[in-house]
Amino acid sequence: MLNDLRVVELGDGIAIALAARAMAGFGADVIKIEPPEGDRLRRVGPFPPGRADGEASAAHLYFHGGKSSVVLDLDHQAARTALQRIVHSGDILLTDLPTARRERLRLDDAVLAGEAPRLSVVAVSPYGADGPHAGYLATELTMIAAGGQLSLMGSPDREPVKPYGDQAGCQAALSVFGAAMAAIYRRGRTGRGSSVELSIQELQASAMDMQGPMAYNGDPPYPGYGRRIGNTTHSLWSYYPSRDGQVGIFVNPANIPSLLAALGRSDLRDRMSDKAFLAGEMRDLVARWCAERTSKEVYAAAVEFGAPFSYVAGPDDLLEDPILAATGIWRTVEQPGVGVVRVPGPPFTTDAGFDIGPAPHLGQHTATVLARLAGLDEAAIRAVAGSGS
Repeated sequence: MLNDLRVVELGDGIAIALAARAMAGFGADVIKIEPPEGDRLRRVGPFPPGRADGEASAAHLYFHGGKSSVVLDLDHQAARTALQRIVHSGDILLTDLPTARRERLRLDDAVLAGEAPRLSVVAVSPYGADGPHAGYLATELTMIAAGGQLSLMGSPDREPVKPYGDQAGCQAALSVFGAAMAAIYRRGRTGRGSSVELSIQELQASAMDMQGPMAYNGDPPYPGYGRRIGNTTHSLWSYYPSRDGQVGIFVNPANIPSLLAALGRSDLRDRMSDKAFLAGEMRDLVARWCAERTSKEVYAAAVEFGAPFSYVAGPDDLLEDPILAATGIWRTVEQPGVGVVRVPGPPFTTDAGFDIGPAPHLGQHTATVLARLAGLDEAAIRAVAGSGS
C-alpha cells in the first residue's frame, strides 16, 4: 500500500516510532536515524534472560520492526549534511526534535519548503511548536497530566494513578500516521508537501471521554463523572476478584435481565430499581458469585447469557486467546540473534496486506543508505557514523 514511500524517522519518541512501524508494515521504506549509542528504546526492557543489550530489547524489537537503521554522529558537520540529503530524498519526515534543534540541522519548515518542496513533515512535540511552553521538556507522566487524562484515573480519595507504559505516545501515534497519510494525499492533489504539527497535550485534551466536552461547554457534570471514580462508578460497575484473577462488570438497565440470568437469580428483577439493594445485598451476591468461579468461567457465563462482564486479561491471556488468534493480530518474526518472536500486527487490516520485518541491528544499513542517498564513500561513511559504523 505504501511501497513507493520513503519515510525518515528522526527522534526517539514513541509516537513517531509506532507510526513509522505501521508505515513499514504497509510497505514504506522507513529509515531510522540513530546516534552512535543507539536509540533510547534499545535500552528499554524487558530483555531475554541473560541479555540486556540493545539488540534484544523487547521495546526495540517491537517499535523498530521493519525499519532500516542508519547511524549518524550529528556532532559533525559532514553527518548533518548527509542527514539533509537523506531527508531531502524522502517523502515523509517524522520528527520529535525540538524546533531549535531542527533549525540547527537546517531541517526546519522554512528551509525544507524551499529545498524539498515535495517532502511532508509531521512534527510531534509535548506542548506545540510555539507558545509559552514550546521549549519545555516533558515525560510521559507530565504529558498525560497536562493533557488532563490523569485527572480521570485512580480513586477519588487518593492521588491520580498513571496508566502503564507510554499511553500518551501510543495514542498520538495513530494521529501521526493519519496526518502523514493526509499529507501524502494532499501532495497527490497539489504536488507539494505539507507541514503538520502535533501537540501531545492537545491530543490528550481532545480525548477526555465525557469530562472534557462537559467542562469545555460548561455543562453540569454527569452523575458519577464529576471526579475520579476509581474502579467503580456505581454499585454494579466495578471489578471483582475471581478465584484466579479479576473480572469486570458493567451493567445498564438494558442488560439487567442477562446479568440476572447468568447469576441464576432472575427472581430479583423487581428489586433492581432499589439503590439500597443494589449497593448492599446485590453487590454482595455478585461478589460471591465471581469469587466462586475462575475468570474464564465468568467469561463463559457472559457469552452464554449475553451478560455484560468479562475477565481482566493479562499478557499471557492475550497471547493464548483463540479469538485474537483468529483475527490474525499476532505475527511471527525471525529476529537475527534472538530467534522467533511474536509481535502485534497492524493497527487495522486491509486487503493491501501487512508484512513486518525484523528490527535492525544498530547501524545495519548505514553504509548502503549513505552510499545510495548521500553519495558517500567508505571512508566518509566511517567518519559520519562514529562508533556505530
